[in-house]
Amino acid sequence: MNLVLLGGSLRPASLNTRLLRHLDREIQARGHQTQAFYGDALRWPLYEDDLTPPEGALRLAEALRGAQGLVIVSPEYNAGIPGHLKNAVDWLSTLSPSPWKDLPVLLCAASPGAFGGSRGMLSWRATLANMGALAVPQALPIPHADQNLGEDGTPKDERTAAFVPSVIADYIAFCGRLAHNV
Repeated sequence: MNLVLLGGSLRPASLNTRLLRHLDREIQARGHQTQAFYGDALRWPLYEDDLTPPEGALRLAEALRGAQGLVIVSPEYNAGIPGHLKNAVDWLSTLSPSPWKDLPVLLCAASPGAFGGSRGMLSWRATLANMGALAVPQALPIPHADQNLGEDGTPKDERTAAFVPSVIADYIAFCGRLAHNV
């Protein structure tokens, strides 16, 4: 199976980028192919309909069209979607065929706060539904991520260490069932 990972922050020390890298390794260890887009790969000009889409947007769209699923690992900025990730969504929304149509998406977030980025996931769900993507009901919020994630994104506490692989396994199985039924 081919999965795309999208997200992180533009900050080099981002908790969400740590989590994204960990999830990337976790998925690959299960024998699946991944493509990850984060950090500088998402430094695009602000969306403007008179501009030619940036090369990065075209690469991401092509990756999504060939993927069986997307894992979004998003910080929560003021209970919403960070600007650089919303900008990516806006650029991709202009491309045809749509890379979003019927794409199953797992929402993940890491936050030093007690909610683990879950408030921002509400904004993601509405945006993804509008794009024609399917945000799966299960999500992966990591609260107190500054304490619960190691430098490489590996979960430190027992509960998170058990939760992460369980969510990933369920999501991959779901994507497999969808791909089988198409």
